[in-house]
Amino acid sequence: MKRLKKRNRQRGIHKTGITALGVLVGATAILSGCGGEKSPAGASSNGETETVQGPLQLNLMTYMYAEPPKPDSEIQKKIEAYTNTKLDISWVPKSTYNDKVNITLGSGELPKAMLVQNNKDSNILSSVRAGVFWEIGPYLNQYPNLSKMNKAVFDNIKVDGKIYGLYRERDLATSGIIFRTDWLKNVGLGAPKTIHELYEVLKAFTRNDPDRNGKHDTVGLTDEKTLEGFATIASYFGAPNGWEVKDGKMSPDFMSPEYLEAMRFYRKLYEEKLIKQDFPVLNNRQKKDDINQGKAGVVISNMIDSAGYQAALAKTFPGADVDVISRIQGPKGERTPGGQGYNSVYMFPKSSVKTEAELKRILAFFDKLSDPAMLDLLGWGLEGRHYQMKEGKPVFLDQKLHDMEIGSGYLQLQVAKYTAKTKGVETPLMEKFSKMMQENESIAVNNAANPLVSDTLTTKGSELKQMIEDARTKFITGKLDEAGWQKVIEQWRKAGGDKVMEEFSEQYTKNAK
Repeated sequence: MKRLKKRNRQRGIHKTGITALGVLVGATAILSGCGGEKSPAGASSNGETETVQGPLQLNLMTYMYAEPPKPDSEIQKKIEAYTNTKLDISWVPKSTYNDKVNITLGSGELPKAMLVQNNKDSNILSSVRAGVFWEIGPYLNQYPNLSKMNKAVFDNIKVDGKIYGLYRERDLATSGIIFRTDWLKNVGLGAPKTIHELYEVLKAFTRNDPDRNGKHDTVGLTDEKTLEGFATIASYFGAPNGWEVKDGKMSPDFMSPEYLEAMRFYRKLYEEKLIKQDFPVLNNRQKKDDINQGKAGVVISNMIDSAGYQAALAKTFPGADVDVISRIQGPKGERTPGGQGYNSVYMFPKSSVKTEAELKRILAFFDKLSDPAMLDLLGWGLEGRHYQMKEGKPVFLDQKLHDMEIGSGYLQLQVAKYTAKTKGVETPLMEKFSKMMQENESIAVNNAANPLVSDTLTTKGSELKQMIEDARTKFITGKLDEAGWQKVIEQWRKAGGDKVMEEFSEQYTKNAK
């Protein structure tokens, strides 16, 4: 390590922010593309790297969560040096990003790379079919990192059987049950392994004074108006994840008997006041407050959230702690809902990217962002500012500063998983849920409609989805009986649902051939 640091000082790059992590990922990899006049920036048709003179001029559009990064920031300089690129980034607030995409498409003044949150929105679909974007599928095997991306996820983003963008990879199986372990000990129960045991925990957390304050002021489960946890519970009961293939045709999850069983379970929780009674009006922040303020003992969400709950509770309630589980035995064994495996897609307009050679250089830029050096720069930041090395592993000095300066902006350029960076110092809880997310991919139930496109769903999807979600909430809160639920399903079918099923089924049959 001393020899590496000495050599780095001689090269004038000590304290670059990548240096210490370079010990882990390889100093030569970190330094490639950072110094000479020529650097790898493209790939030839036979898979060999082409050498291109001068940096790639790349303007792209993506979103940010906070203030836009400054183009002369140290992070951007390092990205540009490593990838041999001159970046011109249009940063758009996440809250208005979809509107900006629509305006940009309408203007005809398109960037060379544009992040699209839903590549199957009607405006994107029509643009793809009108030939606005490059098809990139034939080029992917020419790049060492892009060629290793999950083929099944590329299937999920296909339009008419072709790939028109680079997806940003995410974990497939992230859902879990987060719960107060100190409360569990106080009520004399163990971590639930079945649906019935989960019910018993929720009942004890509501009725048995789990915080030992002598008051009846706690509730078992908290959720929000979108019922984030419902899909996980439904999967435990054996329901499909979104859509399933039934008798050779596509059918939505809410038409399955298992989905109805999950609704009955939630209705029982509501009737017995084991779930927050005002969940239909709560938002995500309020749901988190219920856990952090000691009002509720269980939340069903992304397992990663457990680390935040653990840190927050430790500050407020001495002795408080949380744990997470994800495997519950149900009628069909252990199951969990699988995600799409991605979040947003980078697409490349032909009006801006004029040639195949330029497209290859842009793809090479994203490929190099998946090199270990760039994953660590974006994931950890600068040594001494965002992280330090501890026992040979990186650990954040100031994660909030990293999130503000890198995570809310530059990290959005990355197509690899956020967890692909060098593994840092982790708490036992973090190690646990990281392992569980990987192991649970084997029991993840995928949405059979992910690779499919329905023009009707594209135009009427929000309306149709809201119809079912509103009825589900009414059923759970006792304002709708089972006959009323079936009537809503019939209304959904007449409002366009039958057409969606027909279009999905036609595509499924076509793809199967």
